[in-house]
Amino acid sequence: MPARSETRSIDAFLTTTLAEYGRTLHDNIFDDVPLLSYLNGKLGKALAGKGPDGQIKKVLTGGERIVEPLMYGTNSTVDSYSGSEMLDTTLQDGMTNASFDWAQYSVSIGIEGIQKRNNKGRHALINLLQAKTTQAEMTLQERLNQDAYKDGTGNNSKNIDGLDTLISATTTVGGLAPATYSWWKANVVSGVGSFATNGYDKMRTMVNDLTIGNIGPDMIMTTQSVYESFEDTLTAQRRYTDSKVGDVGFENLVFKNRPIVFDRDATSGYMYFLNRRYMKWVVHSEADMKMAEPGFQTPIGQDVSTALILFQGNTVINNRRRLGVLQGITA
Repeated sequence: MPARSETRSIDAFLTTTLAEYGRTLHDNIFDDVPLLSYLNGKLGKALAGKGPDGQIKKVLTGGERIVEPLMYGTNSTVDSYSGSEMLDTTLQDGMTNASFDWAQYSVSIGIEGIQKRNNKGRHALINLLQAKTTQAEMTLQERLNQDAYKDGTGNNSKNIDGLDTLISATTTVGGLAPATYSWWKANVVSGVGSFATNGYDKMRTMVNDLTIGNIGPDMIMTTQSVYESFEDTLTAQRRYTDSKVGDVGFENLVFKNRPIVFDRDATSGYMYFLNRRYMKWVVHSEADMKMAEPGFQTPIGQDVSTALILFQGNTVINNRRRLGVLQGITA
């Protein structure tokens, strides 16, 4: 019995220590890779500044699915009038909802009994826990960033919806099919070919097509290869960078005042044109990279203590036609 009590005490200590490390773990997962940082980290915050439209992250406390309101039509009752003439009060449509499934991810942190016994003392246990936690956060970061670019069909469609399905002109997203709802198509340009020949002009047209007034793409993401092809088009005197993006640690260039960064997980030959007004990173308040209750446990029959870090959320869009992608780019 005393040994069991000691085990419980160690598990409680590990649980408390990991809970205190939770904020750092969350930041480390999201702030070291461009796309995750744009969706839920320091890159997105830097681009947002203090404006009201900068918040991409949305925290929910429940719901069977994630429901996002969409506006696809205009209000036909707008008109000028004079005096006492009758005004148009026709009820308007032009609103609907898109619904997105919750995606769930977990990563476990396990410490064997021999490791606990050989790392006596609080400082030694903290060092061991930090090493295990770093391993877990790096692995989860890699998986989430990869999935954030893909089409969401991996692992029997249990993954988050990635850019390759969200920024599409053909894929059903949120329960709405572009073939039925023409306004639910992203701006997709395929078969771009040689960047040196076609890339710069295609980029210019894409940004202009996605811009209304002063609202347009606020970030361009691509592969290292395409990024370097763009860099080759610039002269040594015109290698402009965005200071906000650079200040949070990401190498970047600028095109039409939009920062461009490269990501190792971006789909080969693709260049994405993003806008934080029309994208959200939705998470559940109880599973936003949080430790599952009751923390570290030592099950009967095993000489090991384990804890789970959970994520529940998805990437959500609300105006698909204001997002774009160039595909089939070659050097």
